[in-house]
Amino acid sequence: MNKKKIIGGIALAGLLAVAAAAAWLFLYEPQYSGPFVVGDKPVLFAHRGFGNHGPDNSLYGVDKAFAAGVDGVDVDGQLTADGQLVIFHDLSVDRLTSGSGRVDALTLDQMLALDLGPVFDPEITGAFVHTFETFVKATKGKGILMVELKAAGTANTGIEEQAVRIVQAHKAHDRVLLSSFNPVVLYRLKSLDPDIKTVFAFMDTNWNPKLLAEIPEEDRVTLPWFLQKEWTRRAIRKLTKPDLLSVNIEVDVGTVRNLQAKGWPVMLWSPITREAMDDALEKRPYAVITDEPFLILDP
Repeated sequence: MNKKKIIGGIALAGLLAVAAAAAWLFLYEPQYSGPFVVGDKPVLFAHRGFGNHGPDNSLYGVDKAFAAGVDGVDVDGQLTADGQLVIFHDLSVDRLTSGSGRVDALTLDQMLALDLGPVFDPEITGAFVHTFETFVKATKGKGILMVELKAAGTANTGIEEQAVRIVQAHKAHDRVLLSSFNPVVLYRLKSLDPDIKTVFAFMDTNWNPKLLAEIPEEDRVTLPWFLQKEWTRRAIRKLTKPDLLSVNIEVDVGTVRNLQAKGWPVMLWSPITREAMDDALEKRPYAVITDEPFLILDP
């Protein structure tokens, strides 16, 4: 065999190997092998910690949610200027409190002094911002705590290390879920502790006009195009190994069906009307995350 044929054969073999690897990464969906099993009745999460019925992302609202009978609460975590993990929804505090400024520009003490109550209802006071650790302690024995870690980009901010350390310190692996739209965050969490339960959140589109209207222009974060495509998300799931999927209700129904056929526990968010809730329940998801849990609790 001459040299050209040998080189050509090696090149062809290399191309076939690359094609096979790409097909496995982007086209093949393996069977889910994680710890969660879809039951007859969906797990019910109160979105934003009961945010339509109490101060957004507050322990005040969380307590009311658990008292109403939800199984879990879904809240948001981000770092303060001095690197402490607090529970707060917006990147800025202006909309939800009487304060002003970005969370990452305020210190822990400044954040903990903010009352979430009066903006929701002038009669409510004392619903202060709290740390992630306080939420972990306060929800013990009540239900599941799911926290979306807000961290854009690939820089290592330390948010994953802090979240994992707190879950480990309180032996809360079985009742705390850590979610993110950012696959880098999910990868770091599993690298730090494979037993941490992670949730990959995604949509098929960018933020809708209703959500954007609630967010100051300077706080808007564009969802990268590759997170809106199922073929790239298929690769992300293989690399980050999430335990659950948090799927927007507007994601293509075929995508949801394909994931469920492979055994994935799908959590649908956030149906807020009777019609949307009925449609979500018809899909038989593992869980529903909603701003209106009474659509299930008191149909």
